[in-house]
Amino acid sequence: LPPFPHFPTPEAFAMSVYPLRTITLASALAALVACKGKEAPPPAAAAPAENVLRVTAADFSFQAPDSIPGGVTTVRIINQGPSYHHVQLIKLNDGKTMADFLDAMKGGAPPAWAVFEGGPNAAPVGDSSTAILTLDPGNYAMICLIPGTDLAPHFVHGMARALTVTAPVSTGAEPVADDTLKLVDYAFSFSSALTAGHHVILVENAGQQAHEAALVKLDPGATAEDIVKWADSMKGMPRGQIHGLITGIIPGGHNYAVVDLTPGTYAMLCFFPDMKDGKPHVAHGMMSTFQVN
Repeated sequence: LPPFPHFPTPEAFAMSVYPLRTITLASALAALVACKGKEAPPPAAAAPAENVLRVTAADFSFQAPDSIPGGVTTVRIINQGPSYHHVQLIKLNDGKTMADFLDAMKGGAPPAWAVFEGGPNAAPVGDSSTAILTLDPGNYAMICLIPGTDLAPHFVHGMARALTVTAPVSTGAEPVADDTLKLVDYAFSFSSALTAGHHVILVENAGQQAHEAALVKLDPGATAEDIVKWADSMKGMPRGQIHGLITGIIPGGHNYAVVDLTPGTYAMLCFFPDMKDGKPHVAHGMMSTFQVN
């Protein structure tokens, strides 16, 4: 997406709308006398352009650039369906490539040189999901770990793409969050109750292993357990509306999730596999239900 346009200052805007011919000679002379001996202030520095990685997802592919500059990056997935999809970004250390990663994943567990950096979690079909994170230069894998009805993760069906992150070209700062979500083994903890409206949530992994945060607005009468049962088969539709948040991040890592919430009952879940027994973390109780007013 292009950066937002930078509007001129109010003074410059006024001068463009009201040409100099409307200023009287007396007022012009008065302004000249008042400004005599004063140096013009330096122009204000332009805000750095937003660094955006736009990913279009479909069964089973990603459309995205091959390379982006590093630094603070807004990652936005647009899901064209028909299945749910997300973006899991994985930094490949030690000079490893996407081919190395896919070959290593045949063993069932990610290798030590694959670092889970997060990304936007599941976007509803026809909608989008957004996360903000800082990307260091290097080689990355961009995959979808959501399983299909055959229970194989989508990257097995080709939903994997290599991404090269180059040196940053701007010094953009991380966003200001209005809430913090901490992930631990095996629970979620908000710094304050979420309210309806637009939120930028700092998601921090304070646990001992990688975790994700998936947010679902539950249908009336539905429970978090209903979402877990649906995920066991991935057949039909869940009893709720998917709201994204963030994919897996390593201990000590963080992302920012951008969400718009309406009043209702929500479930938060982590389906990331446990490093000890391989079961999804929801099997260890990492899910919660809360109200948004």
